[in-house]
Amino acid sequence: MKTFTTIAAVSILTVAGWATSVPATSPLMPPLGLQAAAACPKPAAPAKRAWKPGPAGQAEYKDFTAITAAKDNATKAQLAAAFVQKHPDSAYKDDGLQLEMAAQAADPALRAQAVQTAEQLLKSPTAEASQLLPAYTIIAYLDPTLVQPNDPNMAAKMATLEEAATCGQQLLASAPATSQGQYGPILTKALGFAQLNSKQYAAAITTLSKATQESPKDPLPYYWRGIAEVTQAVPDYNAGIFDLAKASVLAPQTAAFKSYLTTVYTSYHGATDGLDTVITTATSNNAPPAGFKILSKVDVENATNMAAYQKAVEAAKNTPPPEGSFPGLEWRLKRAEYANAEWAKVKGTGVELDGVVTEVAAKSVDIAVGAKAGAVTPTADVHLIIAADWLKRPKVGDEVTVDGIIESYKPNPPDPNLPFLLTLDKGVVKGYTPAMGAVVPQAPKK
Repeated sequence: MKTFTTIAAVSILTVAGWATSVPATSPLMPPLGLQAAAACPKPAAPAKRAWKPGPAGQAEYKDFTAITAAKDNATKAQLAAAFVQKHPDSAYKDDGLQLEMAAQAADPALRAQAVQTAEQLLKSPTAEASQLLPAYTIIAYLDPTLVQPNDPNMAAKMATLEEAATCGQQLLASAPATSQGQYGPILTKALGFAQLNSKQYAAAITTLSKATQESPKDPLPYYWRGIAEVTQAVPDYNAGIFDLAKASVLAPQTAAFKSYLTTVYTSYHGATDGLDTVITTATSNNAPPAGFKILSKVDVENATNMAAYQKAVEAAKNTPPPEGSFPGLEWRLKRAEYANAEWAKVKGTGVELDGVVTEVAAKSVDIAVGAKAGAVTPTADVHLIIAADWLKRPKVGDEVTVDGIIESYKPNPPDPNLPFLLTLDKGVVKGYTPAMGAVVPQAPKK
């Protein structure tokens, strides 16, 4: 009798099929804690199998070959389950479980049973590595699509999923390269999903980052990593929103991806403006480019306030102070469009100003108009040439009142960005020089 030894247990596990489906788990559901996983079962050593002798073996063989001859997966699954129940001591019982699991996994209506059959196969003490690895992969592939929001058994299911992914990866390390390429991305992605739903956000981000490298066209690792990034204790909204956008770009037909992206973006940014730019960036990049940043609501408010302030400053810069005031005089003389007309009006006229002395010389004094004594030494904006010798000299920092005739100014030509200095001639410093026309007492001759 011919022995059935080759079973394509996970031939139906096309990555594209999973990539375009959305797991029933809500990304907003509160993940539950993960139970401690049991040690991985040790695979049995490969053994040479044979059918039972005599009529019992013939019936066993007939029932087994009927499974492989069935035309549809539902029938195959039913016949395989009957074989396992009818021949519990068959050397091919594990093969029967593997056939049952594969047929159930290929039928969307039987996928929950496929996970149960995989778990049964994992408990078999005679199961070999070539049978355990597909069983782990079936669980890793199907569980994320079967779990429901607020499932009371969520913690147990995530523990089972993490165990399946972890144990599967251990077996995969010594499997052929073709198996590693086929099963590896499925196991990695399932591990990240289990970590996400058990609040192991840092671990989930690390695992799902590997998944994005293994399957860069699969939206789910980006989607799940994005959820982890915006849900962790210190959210990374730039990375998380980018990943959610990448998922929506890779699976535009999946409305849930775009909906959740919009919810998170609006909550963080305050509105949907700029979201199209994020999506465009995610279309041409697998990771946020250098300098990628999404403004938070606080950032937007601060930017708005700063723009209003800058506008007010700019308006103030372009709004002349009142004519007849020293600030108005300075403002107009520093601007080419006003300077000629202003100078024609003020040149040769007399002014009286208050300020603080910044420098004293034999025939002049510099003052900072409007400054008060005791302040940090200000910059002078008036140079006064006195009309008569000092009665007494003021000191730097003294508050004084001066009179003088406007004689010249700097900068000339006008420049609003350079320091201003107005020169007054025929100056009087009240209390320090004689008043105009007063007689200055002469020292007695010797």
